[in-house]
Amino acid sequence: MRFKFFNEPELDFTKEQNEEQVVAAVKKVKALLGEEIPMIINGKRIRTQEWINSYNPAEKSQLVAKVASATATNADEAVEACAAGFKKWKKVSLEERLTLAQRVIELLLEKRFELIAWMSFENGKNWGEADGEICELIDFTRAYMNSMEKLSEGLDYLIPDPQEERACVYVPIGVGIAVAPWNFPLSLIGGMVMSALITGNTVVLKPASDTPAVAYRFFEILEEAGYPADSIAFLPGSGAAIGNQLVAHPQTRFVNFTGSKEVGLKINELAAKTGPGQIWIKRVVAEMGGKNAIVVDESADLAKAASDIVASAFFLQGQKCSACSRVIVHETIKEQLVEMIVQKTQELEQGAGTENYALGPVISQSAFNKITKYIEIAKKEDQLIYGGSYDDQKGYFIDPAIFAVSPASTIFKEEIFGPVLAITGYQSFSEAISLANATEYALTGSLYSENEANIKEAQADFHVGNLYINHKSTGAVVRQHPFGGFNMSGTDAKTGTHDYLQNFLQLKSITRTITK
Repeated sequence: MRFKFFNEPELDFTKEQNEEQVVAAVKKVKALLGEEIPMIINGKRIRTQEWINSYNPAEKSQLVAKVASATATNADEAVEACAAGFKKWKKVSLEERLTLAQRVIELLLEKRFELIAWMSFENGKNWGEADGEICELIDFTRAYMNSMEKLSEGLDYLIPDPQEERACVYVPIGVGIAVAPWNFPLSLIGGMVMSALITGNTVVLKPASDTPAVAYRFFEILEEAGYPADSIAFLPGSGAAIGNQLVAHPQTRFVNFTGSKEVGLKINELAAKTGPGQIWIKRVVAEMGGKNAIVVDESADLAKAASDIVASAFFLQGQKCSACSRVIVHETIKEQLVEMIVQKTQELEQGAGTENYALGPVISQSAFNKITKYIEIAKKEDQLIYGGSYDDQKGYFIDPAIFAVSPASTIFKEEIFGPVLAITGYQSFSEAISLANATEYALTGSLYSENEANIKEAQADFHVGNLYINHKSTGAVVRQHPFGGFNMSGTDAKTGTHDYLQNFLQLKSITRTITK
């Protein structure tokens, strides 16, 4: 195979050269803040009367960008332009599609430090989290290039016959909608888009309203790489204004979504309805929420468990679908583990992502209000162990909050998507697994144990898409930890795999009888 897969190494920011380049990029990007960003349909840049304002969550008065807000009419135009483009793009050779994808990787590396700065300003990520996104997008792109080369060979197990030529090949399916989340504004939208383009489909990119500038920087990379104008559209806008229209359009073939359970279920329901002129069943790939648990038994390395729990629960301010929000620990070691978790949490410093603090702000006022509401509920229902203070005067900053809870606690049951950790005890290991599974979500979960019987029981009965043993619940690496959840966490389309790409392809069986 021409395109071999390997994971892109992350930058070492203890090296002075890397630090200097980020600082310079932050200064450069700061001078660009406040720009007007258009929607882009068939290569045409369109400005509107309605705009979406994107702000720095660490400094909420600082405007990052004004972004054109699309209407339902624009949504129709975008889908129809990409539908027309699909007729040409699907016939472009795989070699050419992969060459363009390789160019995207080169541009991501070339613009690496500026992309880090954009994410730090618009999302609040520190340098390491932002660079991790760039590496993940490069990994996704390489993985899908590698997978598509393999899939392009078709099925290799057809029974041969001297009287017939037989083939069963993968072909692209049409126009897709990529609906992006704000918490990974580059890697996840990039992975969605590159999977569609590499497989020969066209795509309408709808960025998250909280992070449209980062998505626009990625779209510019696609343009510079040389993708045809009608192969992809950039369509910012509120879900209420354009979401339903994009999903319901009769020419939409698939929807690739990452976000909340509520929106994911609505998309799935709407996509299942066959509209006038629609001649196919739409496909939905959805990655939704999580209420992830880490179980710790008496045999565990408590120092490692505590360190990994803090990283899983509080990095990116707990705003990861894979974040740990519940710890289920054996009663005999609970007090000791809690003490170690608190000590590790106290070591984390909070501040702006552009200044590379370990903990940054949460994304928005609405997120701040939701998370702090849960903290106040927990202060009434549960025992506050550490933290729980918050301040939104300058930015949306929330101190990590750690509570001792019962399994009936509100914060033990409901998804919060913020730096709030609920800790409860257990007596028997079967009880621990039952508590871990007592949620509608099933995305990630971890067990810290050296007990082989407990490990085997968890492997059999801990019902999650990604189970980790003595490993944090976050930080899945492409082609190392294929990622995707069960139940209300999504459709379990494991990212970075051959299987993932098959959501955007269909098998065509071709048989030719030999007449001479």
